[in-house]
Amino acid sequence: MSEKQLRAHPFYIRSTLIINSSEWKALSNNFKDLKEKYGIPLSREFKWAFLWNIKRYFINKKTIPKDHELKIFEKYDYNILIEFVEEALNLINGLSEKKIIITYTNNRNRYYINEKSMLKMHLQEHMQRIEMELENDEEDNLGVLFFDPVSPEKNEYLRELYYELFENGDYLKYSHIKDSLNIENSHHSVGIQLADYISGAFSAIVKSNDGANYEDGVRMYFDSVHENLRRSWRAEVQGYGIREVPRNQTHRSWLFNRIEDFKEIHLER
Repeated sequence: MSEKQLRAHPFYIRSTLIINSSEWKALSNNFKDLKEKYGIPLSREFKWAFLWNIKRYFINKKTIPKDHELKIFEKYDYNILIEFVEEALNLINGLSEKKIIITYTNNRNRYYINEKSMLKMHLQEHMQRIEMELENDEEDNLGVLFFDPVSPEKNEYLRELYYELFENGDYLKYSHIKDSLNIENSHHSVGIQLADYISGAFSAIVKSNDGANYEDGVRMYFDSVHENLRRSWRAEVQGYGIREVPRNQTHRSWLFNRIEDFKEIHLER
């Protein structure tokens, strides 16, 4: 990645939200109700990244170009859009069963790993933890995975990577997840949109030393993400609900200390 790309994307983050299928319909309806409450079209996805892009236009007092995907949201007050995302994330807290898994890569380390291999590593971390989570609950559990589309080419090799891991993967036998990966349009899927907000809130934790103000994201992380992370029987999240890719004990310790520091600030407020 170039220096410009690294400034814009210092971390690569993937998030999984595990819910019970019996709660999907209510979650979907509640999310639609929330969109109607804020006047956001049901057919349009409001992405986490839109928040900060809209803020830049607002701060710089610039008009959003007519053909820009943000144009439809120009009429909304920036703070109202933050409230929408915050309320959307809070829907997770209302679920009786929920677990979050996050993987991240620090792009500044410039790993000598090609993109396909890196995606495979992230995908494998999620598949392993989903399988372990489901096998520890009930024997007849079945998890169906829905993935956000990237591009036709990447979608296809993500499907192939998934199937390869499923059939030949690793020390785990994947007997509690479906044998194929579903690519689903994000604007049709409440789960994928919430996973986007989870990644965004987590990014506020890892990016907050970049001189920008990520206070809103940090607050959302502790309000709706942190307590819902997958944990060990000792309540550890590192290695269970959050995994660095590739594995790196120094990064793990760095993130642990960072979360603890932010947690203290959050509790003080």
